[in-house]
Amino acid sequence: MVEIANIGGDPAYGVVKTLTVTFNLTGKKHTVSAQDGDTFSFAHRMAVPAVTIASVYATGKGIQLCAGSPGNYTCRLNDGTTRTVDVTGPLLPLSLEGPWHVSFPEGWGSPPSVTLPHLISWSEHAHEGIRYFSGTAQYRTTLELPRAMHTSDAPGIQLLLDLGVVAVMATVYINGKLVGTCWKRPYVLEVTHYLHIGANTVEVRVANLWINRLIGDQQLPEDCNRAPDGHLISWPKWLEAGQPSPTGRLTFTTWQLWHKTDPLQESGLLGPVRLIPIRSVMV
Repeated sequence: MVEIANIGGDPAYGVVKTLTVTFNLTGKKHTVSAQDGDTFSFAHRMAVPAVTIASVYATGKGIQLCAGSPGNYTCRLNDGTTRTVDVTGPLLPLSLEGPWHVSFPEGWGSPPSVTLPHLISWSEHAHEGIRYFSGTAQYRTTLELPRAMHTSDAPGIQLLLDLGVVAVMATVYINGKLVGTCWKRPYVLEVTHYLHIGANTVEVRVANLWINRLIGDQQLPEDCNRAPDGHLISWPKWLEAGQPSPTGRLTFTTWQLWHKTDPLQESGLLGPVRLIPIRSVMV
């Protein structure tokens, strides 16, 4: 995804500018255009853009190109001229394969923690407390940053943490410091200044929807008086008394929204998780 930004002074205030980008992706040539303030995608399911461009007028540096892969890039400007820049490599992503240590909060039917050799959806886990879990769980792993990817040895490099697929929201901490929260695609955050050479602790807190826990509770006996269509007829005594459900259910709704045979939703950190170097050059 590309965002067109006009940073600093505007040489032609009130005049809408148009940026056209031509690039190659998996061997095919593509051309996209956008105006000031617009956002466009290079590919529907591409987690990290092949190239992002931002105009920097205030410093007089022209156009800065940030590329996630080496190659020859040609930009066609609004005045019809083209500029070509060669981005040198290698720019190789670093995969965070795991293992991932996942901790769950108390009182929601899941074990305190598990270790995942590789990332899977909670809905596919053998433990039913994880399979039906809804809430926020904490993933933790170690990232070994090589010296060649650190800014001290690789000037002009930015590091992006690409979480891949997340269901549904994620907050990232690196070495105990908050990086940010992702709630939609692409689940990508810049982490350049949070990493140091050697071992780094990466923590990802992921929250899913309530659907799976509601389906899990439907596996247990009913704990209140409901009509055949699922709506509540009367408030249960245990709820009025502030007591837990006598049948072991962990949730309560006034309407039966889900059934025991409904499919579970993908949940958790699904990945693949990668650290992606991006090189910035001036066009």
